[in-house]
Amino acid sequence: MELGYYISYKTAINVLKSMNFFAAIKVKKPLLTAKHMKRRLAWVKKHKNWTTDDWRRVVFSDETKVNIWGSDGCKYYWSRPGDPLKPHHIDVTVKHGGGSLMMWGCMTYEGPGYACQIYDGTMNSDLYQHILDTTLREIMEYYNMDWSTAYFQHDGDPKHRSKSTVQWLKANG
Repeated sequence: MELGYYISYKTAINVLKSMNFFAAIKVKKPLLTAKHMKRRLAWVKKHKNWTTDDWRRVVFSDETKVNIWGSDGCKYYWSRPGDPLKPHHIDVTVKHGGGSLMMWGCMTYEGPGYACQIYDGTMNSDLYQHILDTTLREIMEYYNMDWSTAYFQHDGDPKHRSKSTVQWLKANG
C-alpha cells in the first residue's frame, strides 16, 4: 500500500534494525499439504506398534549429489568489525564448480548399503530399476534380508513413482 511517503533503502533498513528486526536466509522445507499430513498421520498410526524385528526389515534409500569442491549451501563465518580477512573466511571456488557426483545409497537396520554412482549425473526409471535389481539385491543378500518380506522405502521422486517402476516393484517385491 502506498502512503505517499518516500524513504531511502538505508532509512528503511535502519528503522527495521532499530525495531530489532534482522535479515535471515529463508529455510527451505518441502511443501506439506493437508493430504500429505493426513497420509503421514495414517502411516504413523499404522506403524506405531512396530517391534524391533519389524524395523529390521526396512531398507531406506535416497539419491544425493556430492560436490567435489564445496557445498551448494550458504556459508558463514564470524568476525568483528575491523578484523582482517583470514583464509578460513574465504570460500574458494574453481571454474565450473569443480564437478560433482550423483550417488544412490541405502541403509538397513544392520548397516549401510553400498554407494552406487550414477555416472551421467541423472537417473531415469530404467536406471533406477537396474540399481534396485543389482545393487539393492546385493545389499540385501549381504545383510541376509528376505526380499519378499522387506519393506523398501524411497521418496516421492517421479522415477520412483513411474508406471514402469511401480510395475517393477510389484513384479519383483
